[in-house]
Amino acid sequence: MRGEYAANGNLDDSDIIGAITNCIAVNVGKLTPQIIRNDKNGLQIKDDYLARLLSLRWSPELSTYDALYKMAAQLIRRSNAFAIVLYTEDFMRIKSIVPVTVRTYRIYEDDNGTVLFWFIWDYDGKAYTIPYQSVIHIKARFDKKRFMGSAPDPQLKNTLELIDTTGEALRNIVKNSANLKGYLKYNNFIDEEELKQKVRDFQKAYMDASNEGGLAGLDNSTEFHEISQKAPTIPTLQIQFLRENVYRYYNVNENILMSKFTEAEWNAFYESVIEPIALQLSLEFTFKILTERERGFGNRIAFTANRLQYATLQTRASLGSILYDRGIITINEFRELLYYEPIEDGDVRMVSLNYVKADDQSLYQTGQQDNKTGSEGNPQNAARVPQNYFLDRAYIETRKKGGVA
Repeated sequence: MRGEYAANGNLDDSDIIGAITNCIAVNVGKLTPQIIRNDKNGLQIKDDYLARLLSLRWSPELSTYDALYKMAAQLIRRSNAFAIVLYTEDFMRIKSIVPVTVRTYRIYEDDNGTVLFWFIWDYDGKAYTIPYQSVIHIKARFDKKRFMGSAPDPQLKNTLELIDTTGEALRNIVKNSANLKGYLKYNNFIDEEELKQKVRDFQKAYMDASNEGGLAGLDNSTEFHEISQKAPTIPTLQIQFLRENVYRYYNVNENILMSKFTEAEWNAFYESVIEPIALQLSLEFTFKILTERERGFGNRIAFTANRLQYATLQTRASLGSILYDRGIITINEFRELLYYEPIEDGDVRMVSLNYVKADDQSLYQTGQQDNKTGSEGNPQNAARVPQNYFLDRAYIETRKKGGVA
């Protein structure tokens, strides 16, 4: 029996890892799952029971956003994330899809060659064994093991330890700032209780914020000696280098984490971080949820995102105008790009008639087909396009999901 065991690393105590995890998981949670069928009849987006389950609520307690967020968070912290596909009693359809956090797990082959997933669920502390085919498994840094991604703990250990050491040094600086500022020397012998009382009286009289003058009066029996403290220099450059070392590991930067990114920075972040996760989800869901027959008919599950959600208004208007004129998006989709609310009867696509095939330019301009004569040799019998057809209407409506005008 062969198998692989998971690492027991834990990055939960790092605030930097927490910020990175939340940033990536929030954007993965915005992905939209769709069941798409692409065959000889064209591309269709299905709206059946499974499509509604994927796009709305994977299980009674988890919305699609919550489920995707949870899986992405586990992927960042553990390099592996799992969701269990649960079926109805007759195994005719999927009942729910439950992301699980596990204490430990194992993926292995039994003696018959069947791949199984054994895990202890954090929720109830019980052990379960299920077929790996019923497990949605996405992974990061899939470079060393057969089934699992490599945990990030060993690679980040030194950097995180240095960050923690620097943080401890800063904490000590704050603590030392509240330590002894000076001492009183009494030339006459007094008992301990009387000494403490005199110190309290001195503090109350001269070291309170109400002492605006900043002066104190002492007689010959008392001397005040100040203790000078030099605050250590905070190594800001070293701290920033260590933080950026963690950022580089996860392909993020300060602007992404603080939501101060430019359009170009967002596109780079999406393509290098979010899109690979979306691709993994698409492939896993397509293979693990759809049957071989359904896949053979061109069905697949895709996780998509609105790439223009962080584009500038100028970019939205420019691309929207191009897409709208070619009938790629509807009126309401164009309005959404420009931050306008939808309108009634706005779910139609419009196609501009100011375009013509390169080989048909003469037909468009003269109404003749390449100056060829008709069947009886008379040029006047050649096919013509009614010019007023183009003048009367600049746009025609087409159905939103394919079809002809």
